[in-house]
Amino acid sequence: MYANPRLSPEEIWQRYSPDYFWNEYLPSLGVRNGQYDLSYFDSRHAPMLRLIDERRPGRGRLLEIGAGAGFFLKAAERAGWDVAGVEVSREAANFASARLDLDVWQESAETMTFAPASFDVVVMFDVIEHLLDPVLSLQRARAALRTGGVVIVSTPNVNSLTRFALGIDWAVLSPAEHLYNFSAHSLDLALRRAGFSGVILERKYDGFGVFETMNPRYTHAPSTLRNKAYRALVSTMGQVVYRQVQRAGLADSLIAVASAPQ
Repeated sequence: MYANPRLSPEEIWQRYSPDYFWNEYLPSLGVRNGQYDLSYFDSRHAPMLRLIDERRPGRGRLLEIGAGAGFFLKAAERAGWDVAGVEVSREAANFASARLDLDVWQESAETMTFAPASFDVVVMFDVIEHLLDPVLSLQRARAALRTGGVVIVSTPNVNSLTRFALGIDWAVLSPAEHLYNFSAHSLDLALRRAGFSGVILERKYDGFGVFETMNPRYTHAPSTLRNKAYRALVSTMGQVVYRQVQRAGLADSLIAVASAPQ
């Protein structure tokens, strides 16, 4: 599923302005007035770091494509990884470099210039849906990986229970930002076309609770009867059923792990 027609690249990049970074993006992470607690981000990102350890044991070099302000990279660095990142937003890349002392470059996923076969792990969290050319970006990620390295990609799930419940009011369906919307099948296909193998779609991820699995709040129309009914379902039954929703492949997000072939 993709946006057509779409805004020009120049109009799309305007969305990632300094105002957006300071007044929308950082507050959404709990960062206000430039103040943050790294121990909070260590805890927040611990489930993903455990997943990486399971899929690629040991430490090494880790690249994040779409690093944002760099808080995941900082948590990975504090856990023993040698880290680097690329980020299209100049404001975000500068924050990661200047405030968090990280090796983050302002580059697009499609044009990043890291040396081939220089990383053991590449991660892309809620990034691929924003990209102009997802398969090319995955090919760049593949080129950056050493043989046997792994890529981990997360993205909204267009076949989620929430999308079926909320329909076109699901806020993920935002064509000015999300140029592509992936199902498990299309994400698997994109990874294989980019040269990856052994694709695994994670069906039980410790970092997702009830509202990360089935979130009725993420909607363009919170006052509709449809949304109210879904909110009632989640509030009464969410704790009971959210693990089953994950196992059925109906969670709000997809997490795919794939390998750079030997």
